[in-house]
Amino acid sequence: MNYKELAHAVGEAGCSFCPAVYHGKRKAENFKSQQLIGLDFDNGIPFHIIQQKAEHYHLKILFAYRTFSDTAEHEKFRVVFALWHKITDSFTARSVVNIFMKIFENCDEACKDSARLFFGGKGLRYLADEPHEISQGEIILALAAYMADKYDNKH
Repeated sequence: MNYKELAHAVGEAGCSFCPAVYHGKRKAENFKSQQLIGLDFDNGIPFHIIQQKAEHYHLKILFAYRTFSDTAEHEKFRVVFALWHKITDSFTARSVVNIFMKIFENCDEACKDSARLFFGGKGLRYLADEPHEISQGEIILALAAYMADKYDNKH
C-alpha cells in the first residue's frame, strides 16, 4: 500500500493501524519491524504548532488526521512519520519513538508502546505531496537541535 492509500484508509475511512509489525500477537516479545512513527495529540494543542515544530527540526510529516473526538474547540489529532530504513530490533524502535516523544513533548505518553493500535480518524489534516522518509541521522540531528534549544548549547 502506498502512503496516500494508507493516509486515506486511516484518516478518511477510519481504519485503525499499528506502526510496527509483529509475529503473532501485538506484544514486545513478538516485535518484527517498524517503519512508521505515530504520535497522538489529544491535549488541545493546535496542529499548526506541531507542524511548525516538525518543520523547525526538519522532521517531515507523512500525514496527519483528526481523531473521532476532535472538535473546533479542542483539537485532537495524530501525526505519522515514515522512517527511511525499517527498524528490525525493538531497542532501536523504542529509542527512536522516545526521541520523537521528547521533541514532541505534548504527545500522549501511550505512544511509547509500538504495539499500540492507533484508531483511524474522521479526516486528514495534512498529506505530504510526496513520501517523506526520515533517516536515523536526521533523527539524531533533530534531537541535538531540540536539546540545544531546550537546555541551551552549554548542556
